[in-house]
Amino acid sequence: MRLLRFTLAAFILCLAPAWTEIAPVVSITELVHSADLIIVGRVEHVRQTGAGEINFHGQSYARRDFQAEINVDETIKGESAASQFALNYSTPAMDSLGNVAEGSLTPNTFQVLFLRKTGDGYAFVSPYSPSLPASSRLCGAEWQLRLGEDAYRKVLQRVLDVLCTSSTTGDKLAALNILNWGEDSSVAPFLKAALNLPEVNSNPLLRTTILGDLLKWKDLSVLPLAENDLFEPSKHVDANLKSNLLLAISSLNPHLSVPLLTRALTLSEPEARVGAARFLEYTNSDTAVDGLLSALDDRDRDVQFQIMQSLGNLTNQRQWRPQTTTKDATWLACIQHWHEFGEQRRRKLGSSSAN
Repeated sequence: MRLLRFTLAAFILCLAPAWTEIAPVVSITELVHSADLIIVGRVEHVRQTGAGEINFHGQSYARRDFQAEINVDETIKGESAASQFALNYSTPAMDSLGNVAEGSLTPNTFQVLFLRKTGDGYAFVSPYSPSLPASSRLCGAEWQLRLGEDAYRKVLQRVLDVLCTSSTTGDKLAALNILNWGEDSSVAPFLKAALNLPEVNSNPLLRTTILGDLLKWKDLSVLPLAENDLFEPSKHVDANLKSNLLLAISSLNPHLSVPLLTRALTLSEPEARVGAARFLEYTNSDTAVDGLLSALDDRDRDVQFQIMQSLGNLTNQRQWRPQTTTKDATWLACIQHWHEFGEQRRRKLGSSSAN
């Protein structure tokens, strides 16, 4: 996550060599647009059929060939596939941008597959994201929210149906993690309704992931729920999940985000306080400076370090950012500088208010 919205490593089965080690972010829109055939079904069996070598960009790779047997439940795009669909593929493979990855399929899983036509059959649209997890069942008749009938929304629906049908926490989290903040905001009502499901609402990981997405999409109606998860001890939300929420909150208007992030500097977990200090910088607001200065003497040195990093970046005084947490002469000089800066700032603000 996230955890800072880690986004999507669950779908990257094996990364390419070092020269392409940063995988592209999953885009359902692009997968749908680029696919000639999109099918939903259970991957029943995957067996290796051969091996050899393949060359990409002048570099040789060990190649493995597979055949997957898929029991097709629905064809979302393209010519209707046979109920028993055999897919031959090899790994590694190269995408349209020249990236190389080891995309494959896992047997006994229910998936949405994105395929493009080739001269002798089909290949994965993306070796990074050959398929996405889906539900074998649709949400019940009482579930009134339907996303739409075009291919893109049908894919979203099948993926997100795992939230309201019987599935593991891992499946539900995987479905949430494929969402793209820049493209998939149409699912916000669906996610908001999912918060009312007991198995979702009672799970801090799922609940905070959904809240983080909704806040990124500027749904302020869930802000009180996020505050409860941050500051109510009975919620039992760990520091990493709180950091994810704080990151989402930092994307809001500073008049909302800065007070909450400043309050988070008083949380009991040092990791969450480090996150709050870092994300106050993300607000790019002068009002964040006072909150950071107020927590300068935090009892945890990692928190102090991050506070000074953010202060230096926000005030363009980067020379007063310590390079390590070692309590040496440089550290003490930086602490003293920010105390003096804070005192000057308070006098200046006091003088301005008096006038």
